[in-house]
Amino acid sequence: MESVVSNIVSKQHPPRVLFFGMQGNFSAPFLTTLLDSGIEVAAVIIPASPLPGSKPPAIQRRERPRFMRTILPLANASQHSSILQTAWARELPVWEVQRLADPETVATLVAYQPDVICVACFSLRIPRAIIDLPTLGCLNVHPALLPANRGPVPLFWTFHQGDKNTGVTIHLIDEDMDSGDILAQEPLPVPDGISYDTLEWQCIQLGKTLLACTVWSLSAGQITRTPQEKEKSSYHPFPCEEDFAISAEDWTARHVYNFVRGVHTWGNPLLLHVGEKTLHVHDALAYYQNGYTSKPVKNSHIAGPDMADVWIRCKVGKVHIRVHNDRA
Repeated sequence: MESVVSNIVSKQHPPRVLFFGMQGNFSAPFLTTLLDSGIEVAAVIIPASPLPGSKPPAIQRRERPRFMRTILPLANASQHSSILQTAWARELPVWEVQRLADPETVATLVAYQPDVICVACFSLRIPRAIIDLPTLGCLNVHPALLPANRGPVPLFWTFHQGDKNTGVTIHLIDEDMDSGDILAQEPLPVPDGISYDTLEWQCIQLGKTLLACTVWSLSAGQITRTPQEKEKSSYHPFPCEEDFAISAEDWTARHVYNFVRGVHTWGNPLLLHVGEKTLHVHDALAYYQNGYTSKPVKNSHIAGPDMADVWIRCKVGKVHIRVHNDRA
């Protein structure tokens, strides 16, 4: 993909982009890759975080702190640098937005005359007034193979469903949730035992180059729009407490193992129903299914006084889990 970007860059002026993102691990790498690929990012937009009871304006400039410590040199900057650090280091204006459809917000963003809007993790729904603002389109990065797994946290449902593959999709934004035409898509395997954070990081590495390539191709008129097949679509909301409770009688050992390994660091109580008993699961250590035994998790022999390691028979196979004694 990088060679495709290089060929396009040599033949045209850089597209002008407004970047919508949030603080955290996901957004900043996409912003950095867009800039490093030669794309002109005119401004960065983040959701406002007003204090309770306050009445913030629809949009306001987020100024760089006067005595902010210098971050690592950009050539060696960590992927975990925040979107604010990245923007200020590149001297990009940052806007905090409370109401996207407000005329003041629209007027502020119109003034940048963007060719493209790029969205990589943004908590506010994008209204029609913003969707129609760029001349070439409003793009979103989605860590799933659309039209499957639409919604706010698709990687959670990748683990919950026991999917062996996921991927990254770059799609046009419309007024529905993750339903716009697909512009680019790449698959990604989900190996046994991978954590949520690691799978997300792999999606970032795959998606950041895919996004830059898509923006350049869209600007050059070298992109194909593929409508999503509605009959193949699925949507999942943000997970609730019940989604962290699973059944050994209904799930295979591999499914239980990979779900627990994937989301056990979320901090939500993970419950495994075994007949009439409910176990409070801390981690999964290994599984045995159809003659295959997974590699044991490192340090699996270390269990604190409040925990116990047990083998549980599942719908198919057995899973080795660590449980809290107070709920075992």
